[in-house]
Amino acid sequence: MLRLAVFVGLVALCVASSPLDHCCSHEDRDIIQQQWKVLSRDAQSTKVKLAFGRLVLTKLAEVKPEVKELLKRVNIDHPESPEFGAYSMRIFSSLDLIINLLQDPEALDALLDTMADKGSSSAYTGLKPDHFQAFAEILNRGLRKVLDDYNSMSWKACFRGIFQKLSSKLHS
Repeated sequence: MLRLAVFVGLVALCVASSPLDHCCSHEDRDIIQQQWKVLSRDAQSTKVKLAFGRLVLTKLAEVKPEVKELLKRVNIDHPESPEFGAYSMRIFSSLDLIINLLQDPEALDALLDTMADKGSSSAYTGLKPDHFQAFAEILNRGLRKVLDDYNSMSWKACFRGIFQKLSSKLHS
């Protein structure tokens, strides 16, 4: 009975209000930030992030074909276009900002609120919570390939709450 009570208590802590409360430990945040730095360590990092961003977004459109319609305005049909490249960089710059704010939960929470509001705006009509889930899965698979010491447990512990917060104001 005590084990059940402890388990239920841990689950309750992991469903706390902030995306980083309890399940995303300080150690998890450190691991993510250290691993992310690998993608930004040299002069070629922008090219790496651009290619990675294009790949993740085109894979998302393959897995969730309705996303292609949402990304027509950024020329997804031509992934090498400047418009799609710029959009890919914007997405990965946002991801970079989120990762850089992991050690400041209050600022991160405010940022995620702002991003969730923007995601629910009319410019993103059709964006759904399951698109974030698919994005997270594709990102997870991609990071596993580009980071030598990828720690999926830390990334999942932190980004589960982050993606939930980002998609919290969307309509299913």
